[in-house]
Amino acid sequence: MKYSFRRAFLWLGIYILLCLVPLLIATLGSIPEQRDFWIEFGVALGFLGLGMFALQFVFSGRFTKIAASFGMDNVHHFHRKMGIIAFVFVLMHPITLILANPEFLSYFDPRINAPRAVALSFATVSLILLTVTSLWRISFGLNYEMWRLVHGILSLALVFIGTVHAIQVSHYMDTLWKQVLLAVLMGGSMYLVIHTRIVRPWKYRKKPYKVINVQKERDESWTLELKAQNHKRMHFVTGQFAWLTINDSPFSLQQHPFTIASSEKADTLSFTAKASGDFTSTWKDIELGTKVFIEGPFGSFTPKENRNLFLIMGGIGVTPAMSMLRTLRDKKDNRKITLIYANENWENITFREDLEKLKSQLNLKVIHVLNEPEDDWKGEAGVVDYKLLKKHLPEHPNEFMYYICGPEPMMDEVEITLRDKGIDWRHIYTERFNIV
Repeated sequence: MKYSFRRAFLWLGIYILLCLVPLLIATLGSIPEQRDFWIEFGVALGFLGLGMFALQFVFSGRFTKIAASFGMDNVHHFHRKMGIIAFVFVLMHPITLILANPEFLSYFDPRINAPRAVALSFATVSLILLTVTSLWRISFGLNYEMWRLVHGILSLALVFIGTVHAIQVSHYMDTLWKQVLLAVLMGGSMYLVIHTRIVRPWKYRKKPYKVINVQKERDESWTLELKAQNHKRMHFVTGQFAWLTINDSPFSLQQHPFTIASSEKADTLSFTAKASGDFTSTWKDIELGTKVFIEGPFGSFTPKENRNLFLIMGGIGVTPAMSMLRTLRDKKDNRKITLIYANENWENITFREDLEKLKSQLNLKVIHVLNEPEDDWKGEAGVVDYKLLKKHLPEHPNEFMYYICGPEPMMDEVEITLRDKGIDWRHIYTERFNIV
């Protein structure tokens, strides 16, 4: 995968075209007599919002060909931002119509048409709940599994109700072929959710893994080592991640994404996580032999051939770097590698011993940055900022590829600094992993 403006405009053009599909269907063939501008504008907002919500199922990051064009980090940012815009469009649809003509309030009057009023009221409440719980899930104390279930159900309901509403109003959808075409396209988008939640787990049910080792790491982190059972281990490229379901069934709601920490050349798969949530805090108690299902691999946070690497990692965000380093070691790759690794203190440096060994096996320079250093610490202290990066950036920075993963404030600072230093944005890759 390679970033480029050409790819950017290509995907943006495709996205805009797909968003317009419901509106284009509505305006094909015979068109009713034009009404007041604001009424037609409100209707257009509804069709655009419907198209954008349907596309949220496509640009959700679970389809590798789409994610590979710009990376999972960018795809998820795009998904989030477009969801907010779609929310505004759909919400402004009834508001604009009612302001233009108060008679449209009758659509919410159960005395006139109870099923329609209930459906539209439910859709309006669902729209607000979907957006609020997505933006402030943690503030509401909603655990990831429940949010994921609610998110999927409400999204499906909104697209279904929106499609039925457009067909039933029939002002623009007044012919059978338009109704069938809209229903098929919107139904196809909804199927993507069914495919992700049901079809894929069904396919993976015969490809289980089992836990063969649970290893304690520094900073309250744990590594799970998994071995494929009666099938070939999943092929992946270093820097990618997969969704884990630690359960006897692949249909469990408890499915979470984790970066693969092992080498491409290893016979097993390893995942390392810090015990910082309801799910990861149970890793230390997982028994050997526990069944695990894996969906993947996903992501394009992967090193390019024959390019030097500059890695800026923080805390447990170092896991993709560990996969890169272990893979390059096993491939006997001697390219230049610099790792700037930020942690709270010396004792909490996850993979500290592993990195020391890798320094002797690779052309690797490791720069530890401690936020709370001991009195006798002689290395870098504080945070990864402009001053520190300026000090350690290579003489010819555009000969390197830059990979950033860690706490969001650190990543924001690093991205801005790298751009300010004139580094080509196509050489900068990020992975925030804020999708859970």
